[in-house]
Amino acid sequence: MKKVIVVTGATGALGLDTVKKLARKNFTVVGICRGKMPDFEHDNVSYIENCDLSIKEQADNAIAEVANQHGHIFGLINIAGGFIWKTIADTTMEDIENQFSMNFKTMFNATKAALDYMYDGRIINIGATGAINADQGMAAYAISKSAVLRFTEALSKETPETITVNAILPSIIDTPQNRKDMPDADTSEWVKTSTLVREMVYYLSDEGAVSNGEMSLGTADQLKGRVNV
Repeated sequence: MKKVIVVTGATGALGLDTVKKLARKNFTVVGICRGKMPDFEHDNVSYIENCDLSIKEQADNAIAEVANQHGHIFGLINIAGGFIWKTIADTTMEDIENQFSMNFKTMFNATKAALDYMYDGRIINIGATGAINADQGMAAYAISKSAVLRFTEALSKETPETITVNAILPSIIDTPQNRKDMPDADTSEWVKTSTLVREMVYYLSDEGAVSNGEMSLGTADQLKGRVNV
């Protein structure tokens, strides 16, 4: 029986690459999208469209739909989120609340809903190295991602031994949008989406079951990828 993996933020660069590679690893993948589903079809993939996971009822309904269709949920990969760059002088409380909603509430609601359908499994949260060492312009983003880290730590100590909870903390991810936004940046240290997916696959594997409450720093040098995808 194929293991069912839910991927949030399935239309973004990292989310879509995750969906594609997990499908090819023979997982059953359900991508949750805030808007329309991406232009990628595979026998192992289905999507739930127009779902705002920051709204509890929508998250509950989406996860229940997965469970009703597939039964047991083995994995949840929380990728949904967003980023803004603003100095603290220009940052408003609304900016902080919006980042918290996109980066924390989506993860919190999806995780709480999925736990009702997990008796063993893996939860993987995408944090950010900025949550450990925030640079200028990253206050609102770093605050929201710091909450992801603390939630991961706490939940890893509350779940049964059969459920692991880990986080991956990327630095700058090498995506078309980031290259567009930072055309003059040195991209040599940026992290490729494929490297992050390798880390996810490790956590989903039998070998990865020993890891719980772990924070994988996602820089190009630190994340070598523990398995091939």
